Formats: sequence, structure tokens, C-alpha cells
Amino acid sequence: FGALIASQALMIGAAAFVPPRFTAIVSYVSAIAFVSLAIYLFCAVDAARLARRPGDAPRWYFVVGAVVAVWLCGAVASQLLGRVIPVLPWRVFFVPSSSMEPTLGVGGRFVGDMTYFRQHPPARGDVIVFRLPNYPGTIFVKRIVALAGDRISFREGRAFVNGAAIAEPYIKIGDTRSLFNNTQEFTVPAEHVFVAGDNRANSTDSRAAAHGFVPVGNIIGRASEIFWSNGAGREGMWVGSPG
Repeated sequence: FGALIASQALMIGAAAFVPPRFTAIVSYVSAIAFVSLAIYLFCAVDAARLARRPGDAPRWYFVVGAVVAVWLCGAVASQLLGRVIPVLPWRVFFVPSSSMEPTLGVGGRFVGDMTYFRQHPPARGDVIVFRLPNYPGTIFVKRIVALAGDRISFREGRAFVNGAAIAEPYIKIGDTRSLFNNTQEFTVPAEHVFVAGDNRANSTDSRAAAHGFVPVGNIIGRASEIFWSNGAGREGMWVGSPG
């Protein structure tokens, strides 16, 4: 029981020191799984060893008390972990839509660096996770295409910033005649960024009035690497920004 409490406390505490990188998170999860399995195997072997000893069985209330104690330990650890996750330097996010294809595929997961923007300003090309003022309960992922003061428009799916086309080797244009692939020119207001999905013909982003510009204060992190992908061999691939 002491080992169980110690391992769960270690798991929660160590999470704060894991950097937002694929290999570091995999190593952390693997270590936790190994320690947990070792404890459970020890308990199983010890239980079998004790069962072969002669003597009276433990009182029913002792067994019930032990089960309740272990359950409470797990419940408390789960609650603590839920409180720790929002303040961790990393998080793993699920990709529910195709708006960021081919960079992020549907059903995949990616690592978010939750401390990056504490030391760095947003830059064009950053893949960010953010909330919108009108949808505070939802976390979105898009790519920054333009910064405050920039003029931006889209022609056949390609972005033109301040009148010049920008290099975007990561995009999927789709139907060049779609509504979002051809837009008027926008001017990004102060303390905001303009975001777009890499899947240009199938993304609701700053080109749509319902989405609009993203306040810099609503950015919560930057994507770093792919954690899980339906496409083999993409785990660990850098996606945070070009280069």
C-alpha cells in the first residue's frame, strides 16, 4: 500500500519535469507503466504466497477496509492529476477534424508545449492551440499566418501577406474555387493573430466571421511533435513551425 501511494505521488510530481517532447513523454509513460506493473505483480505473488500459509483467513472487515483504502488512493490520485494537468509544461491533444491535414491527421495526437509563449512571441508559421472568446470551453489548433498589423488575403488557397505570397510547403489547397480559398484582404488588429488550417478548403478559421482573429491572450501553447498518428512512422515528427 505504501509502494502504491509512493508511486502515484511520484507519477504526479514527475510529470511537471517532463519536457514537451515525444521521446521524453514516451519514456515517462513507459516508466510509470513499468513501476505500476511491478507493484501489481508483487501484490499478486505476495497474495499467492500468503494464501498457502496455514492459519485463519483475515476478517471480512479487514479485507473490505483494504479494498476501500486502495480505491480511495486511486480516486485521490485521479483528482490530483486532474488539477495538475492544466499547469503542466506539456499536454497531449487529440485531433478531431481534418482542418490541419496533412500536418495533423484525423484521430491523431500531438504534443503541446504549454510554456513556449512565455518566452517567445507568436510568429508566422507557428501551429498553436488556443481558445476563442465565444467558445471558451473548446481548444482549437491552427497555424498562424499573419500577425498584428499585417494585411492578408487568400488567392486559390495561398496566403498573401502584405501583398506578397508566402512559402507554405505544408498546406493542402483542395478546391481552389472554394469560398475560403479566395477572400478579401483583412488587416489584423493589434494584440491579435490571423490563423488558418493547413487544409485550406476545409477549415473554419480566421477567414470566417464566426471564428475571426485570435487574441494573443487566448493562445495557450504551441504544437511541438506528433505523438500518435494513423500514418505509420510519423511519431516524433516536428510540426510546431516550419524548419
